[in-house]
Amino acid sequence: MNGAKLEVLDYAVMAAYFVAIALVGYFTASRKNKDTKSFLLGGGKMPYFALGISCLMAAVSAFSLVMVPGEIYNHGLDMMVFSLIYPLLTIIAVAVFIPFYLKLGSFTPFQYLERRYSPGVRTLASSLMLYLRLIYLGMVLFSTSKIFEGAAGWPCWVTILLCGSVSIIFTSSGGLKSVVWIDLLQFIVLVGGLFCILGALFIKVDGGLFGGIAYAFQHGHGLNRFTEADFYKISPYVRLSFWLLLWGQLMVPINIMATDQMTVQRLLASGSCKAALKTQAVNSFLTIPTVIILWVIGLLSFAFFHQNPTEMAMVKSGDTALFTFISNHLPPPLPGLVIAGMLAAVISTLNAVFNSMATVYVKEIHIRCVNTQLDEPGQVKLSRIATISIGVFACLSGLLINFSAAWLEQSVVEAQTIFGAFDVIAVPAFLFAVLSRRASTLCIWVACGVMWGLNFVATFWYFVSTRALKVWEAAVKASPGTEVECGWGALGIDWRYAIPFAAVGLLVLIYWLICKRNDRGKLSLFIITLGSTLSGASIGVTIWALVSNHYCVNGPNALSFQWLGVPTNIAFIVLGIIWLNVGKVQPKEKYQGLTLFDNGEILEASK
Repeated sequence: MNGAKLEVLDYAVMAAYFVAIALVGYFTASRKNKDTKSFLLGGGKMPYFALGISCLMAAVSAFSLVMVPGEIYNHGLDMMVFSLIYPLLTIIAVAVFIPFYLKLGSFTPFQYLERRYSPGVRTLASSLMLYLRLIYLGMVLFSTSKIFEGAAGWPCWVTILLCGSVSIIFTSSGGLKSVVWIDLLQFIVLVGGLFCILGALFIKVDGGLFGGIAYAFQHGHGLNRFTEADFYKISPYVRLSFWLLLWGQLMVPINIMATDQMTVQRLLASGSCKAALKTQAVNSFLTIPTVIILWVIGLLSFAFFHQNPTEMAMVKSGDTALFTFISNHLPPPLPGLVIAGMLAAVISTLNAVFNSMATVYVKEIHIRCVNTQLDEPGQVKLSRIATISIGVFACLSGLLINFSAAWLEQSVVEAQTIFGAFDVIAVPAFLFAVLSRRASTLCIWVACGVMWGLNFVATFWYFVSTRALKVWEAAVKASPGTEVECGWGALGIDWRYAIPFAAVGLLVLIYWLICKRNDRGKLSLFIITLGSTLSGASIGVTIWALVSNHYCVNGPNALSFQWLGVPTNIAFIVLGIIWLNVGKVQPKEKYQGLTLFDNGEILEASK
């Protein structure tokens, strides 16, 4: 075979699949979407089993279908093994957060932040969520392009535009109810596709299922990192760290309940705390076997291609290996059926995020900041327009991520970490809110500023060090034995770069103290945030200087993508310990009935 290809019959199967979900969407879409509760929450009384499957399909996107087998093919199972933790912990997170949202009659999690803090914090968090979900949508479309690059040799931009356009059409027509029932059909197709892949790999891999898994483990793609000492170090130049992986999985459930509107929206659509817990239980207990199946597929893909070196020559990257196998080793129309299953996950995720982001825009931005008098029919119409607009921006995001990944030679898992790096404030804001009466608006803006400053420096450090190292390695390869200069980004830097940030930050904070005396309101918050950001940047540059001069003595190094969250997580913990012990207790209407330790009816908010 000369490369990946699909037959006419495969394309016919995929076309039939699109027709099928279009018909399901048409017959299940509510014809009475006259208000946003019907359009955005499916009326608030949808069955928990359908919602649970819909949550799964929204999360198990093409991103997961490419990332998990691709990461295992490239590096082994070490990173993925932690992913069994968060589905179970998410049930606990639902029990903690969802009651507050239901008490407030929320469409989104962000109304809770307004009651605990201020309208400004609510707007900040919801705006960040829109940005982060646009990036996530771009990641889903980028991952989807890897499916067709491996299976059919399509250019990335063709897949991004095609899948984005199809999803826009389906999502804007029927609202959440249509999306959920389409997800149920797509779950069946996805499961069928995964088992087709497993069956084909079982036949093709020498030694079958257990032989293929054993081969992968014997060739360093099992859990080898767990036996290596540096896996248990928190080093900026070690790709994976046990403690960072564990911490990340512990934070995921809180992050889902704080920022994942597509999951929260489905839990709210169940109508009660009890039904929401059942919904998440269905989601969690279906997620675990799905993840394990993807592990096995990744291990068997590695075994097949490494047992067959001539086949491996056709693989462009680990992210496309599985789909190269599908197109070349499954007889028509099975490749079309399997890729239809993959597209089921893609369409489900895009539908879910388009719908949830339209909810956030309409409820959090438009009717609060643009048109406070917009009636329900107007909101439904606006929701459809917002869905289409979000879809267009998602396609542009996917094209941008594709460019970045090619420029830095990133895998899908690395690219998503970089573009999600500014997701730093939601978890502290929600966690502080449910745990303490002392959590305040000032606390959140200061934390936001410090963590943004740290994250900006860490992200810049990653980009320049990664690019500098790749250029240096290419030059060394081109001129063996010749001494080659390396860009400063991959070497130690001077700590004095931190002084300008610290000096300007200090001046801004002094000015804030002056403004505070005059109680300048929003201006005062802007100034303290700016000062905190510059202070965080100065700390970040100091960390960069200290770490790089220690680790880059013997040669250039690139910062690990995993390290991006370390400085901000340390800041989050330190600020939380200090502020939540010494900060001022907020007025009673800010916390009664709204924290884990304050029961009773929620008081009317003060004017």
